[in-house]
Amino acid sequence: MKKFLPLFLFFPLVFSLSGKTQFSQFSLSSKEVKKEAEAIDRILEKAHQKKKVRIPDHLEAGKLARRIYLTVAGRIPSYDETSSYLSNESKVQKAMLIDSLLLSPAYESQMFNWWADLLRLQSRMRGGAQIGAGELYNHWIKEQVAQNRPFDQVAYSLVTAEGYQWENGASGYYLRDAGMELDNMSNTTQLFLGTQMVCAQCHNHPFDKWTQQEYYKMAAFTYGVSSRMGRELQGRIRNHFANATKGLSSKQRKKKAQSKDAAALRKALQEMMRPLQYGAQHTPRKLTLPHDYQYDDAKPKDKVSPAPIFGENPEGLNEENKVDLYGKWMTSTKNPRFTKVIANRMWKKVFGRGLVEPVDDWRDDTQASIPELLEHLEKLMVRVDYDLREFQRVLLNVKAFGREATDYEVANDQPYYFEGPLLSRMSAEQLWDSFVALALPYVDERVRDPKIIEDKLDRFSQYQKKMEGLDPAKMVGLANKGAKASKQVLERMEKIQLELREAQNADDLVAAARLKREYGKVRNEQRTLFAQLIMGDDFDVRSLYGRGTSLKTANDSRWKGYSSSLMRASEIVTPAPPGHFLREFGQSDREIIENSNKQASVPQALTLLNGVIYGSVFSPQSPLSKNLSRVDSEEEKIKVLFLSILNREPSKDEIEDCLDVVKGKSTLPPPSLKIPDDWPNEKKVKYRKAMAKRMQALAHSENRRFLGVAWALMNTRQFSFIQ
Repeated sequence: MKKFLPLFLFFPLVFSLSGKTQFSQFSLSSKEVKKEAEAIDRILEKAHQKKKVRIPDHLEAGKLARRIYLTVAGRIPSYDETSSYLSNESKVQKAMLIDSLLLSPAYESQMFNWWADLLRLQSRMRGGAQIGAGELYNHWIKEQVAQNRPFDQVAYSLVTAEGYQWENGASGYYLRDAGMELDNMSNTTQLFLGTQMVCAQCHNHPFDKWTQQEYYKMAAFTYGVSSRMGRELQGRIRNHFANATKGLSSKQRKKKAQSKDAAALRKALQEMMRPLQYGAQHTPRKLTLPHDYQYDDAKPKDKVSPAPIFGENPEGLNEENKVDLYGKWMTSTKNPRFTKVIANRMWKKVFGRGLVEPVDDWRDDTQASIPELLEHLEKLMVRVDYDLREFQRVLLNVKAFGREATDYEVANDQPYYFEGPLLSRMSAEQLWDSFVALALPYVDERVRDPKIIEDKLDRFSQYQKKMEGLDPAKMVGLANKGAKASKQVLERMEKIQLELREAQNADDLVAAARLKREYGKVRNEQRTLFAQLIMGDDFDVRSLYGRGTSLKTANDSRWKGYSSSLMRASEIVTPAPPGHFLREFGQSDREIIENSNKQASVPQALTLLNGVIYGSVFSPQSPLSKNLSRVDSEEEKIKVLFLSILNREPSKDEIEDCLDVVKGKSTLPPPSLKIPDDWPNEKKVKYRKAMAKRMQALAHSENRRFLGVAWALMNTRQFSFIQ
């Protein structure tokens, strides 16, 4: 298995003596990054002098490392990572840390969370739920992040997506809004153009210039993109039946079509074609204005021709190329908003607030708090070819990022001049991942196995080729065979459905849950039957219909004895189930764009006071407990807690206060480790193992005196806020 060095060990590897990175993944040298950051420094300094802004002090090293980790890696640094940074006296240690983190799996994890909020990723989304399309879409996004694919290319792939997910993973973008083509367009403009057009779907926008006509013209570009696939296959089947009943009268055809055998055959054919029904298909479907259209510029139900909301129609626009030209127009450097919007989103990601707020409601009169800086960032985004990692690399090296967070509240309509980042609470994902990092070693490497999804995509491709290669008569023959074989299965399914309705009417939740599980098992029997009729008995049907993935590292000894639920937020079903820590702390439900929140609540306070996560954090095998056991004195243990949780050294007063709390030694006597020479080897080995367990118990008993201090530190604002 591929293993990664702890991030703090990357430091000596990142820079050569020349100051250039040894990693080819970066497009800018360290000198070029410094030059770009200094250009931003000059613009900010000019704005600060003009507005007479008080400049905060620079952050102390530990707090700076913590901020960098939370921003880039999405979690707090470990004890070893913090200690390594604090002991590094290099003048470029900040740049070294930034580069090492940007090339780490931790960066990919937090960037997936960022994308998940933007694209409203759901592991169980409505479009293609039968085949687990949400997991396939998530997998594609993770691949784009891992490849560091430029933002404009990802955006183009999404809005022009076509095909099945195993042919083009970006088709999940249209499956996410299956059957809601108009809503998909307003989501697209909000996401990529920072423009709120949703109100204009029903009437002229009351607060902006957009008309309902303009809304429909934009929607006409992609209205023909259907999330229903397999029409060609269905057409071949219809033609087969038309030819088979050609000599029958209309009455005879109707009677035959309404028979029980015909109904069973239709169900069988539908089941066989089900995996091939979901994707993105470009059709010639035309959009028309609504029947109640009320404005003078057109009539109700008039056909609508596509036109962009900015500029002129793309040259050569026609039915065949309208989606492609729409994608090119959207992601063009000449588009007046596309580049500005993503540059502003990235600035907010790093500094806690955009130069334009809200980030997704731009208008013609929108003014950035520092217009010169926004213009500069737009050009920078183009210079780095929309490489979000490189763009963030520059921002993270800006002087203002290394200063203390502002200590005053900034209203939404109040300009902010970025003398330092805004003081902000950790996101749900940052908080969860930080707790997991305290409880689990090698936290960034415990991931879901992508091979399961890759195998699933391969199986779908095989299934598609087999189905499309079947003669219609052969397909109908197999469907007839399946209909007869599944008769008993269907009867069992109908019986369970009836019992389920009765249980639900009686509000019997236990029985309803049991019957749902039974129905799922019987449903899988039906799916297995049809898939194996087509592909053969050796075909793994679970690869088509199974949900989720298993841990890639399930058998890795590094996590033996650790809960399987301990993994980073990017590896958990998205969004997390209701009641999960992540949802309690504001993770988005992924129904609307960037719907997460950082507001405090009573349930959050109770979770931090009594949450089950502490069982893992305070476990004898957690990194926190093991690091406590590595040192002997009480004062050293206090320092371990501060460096692990708050990522800084404690003050003298803090040490004294904590020592008052942890007074009193353990009552467990230390075990005798003397082993008689005349014992057989087998007995010696057994004794050593027993003594090792007793020593661990003793150490943990000693450590338990310090867990109250750890618990108190985790419940401070210093822990939950990014200072």
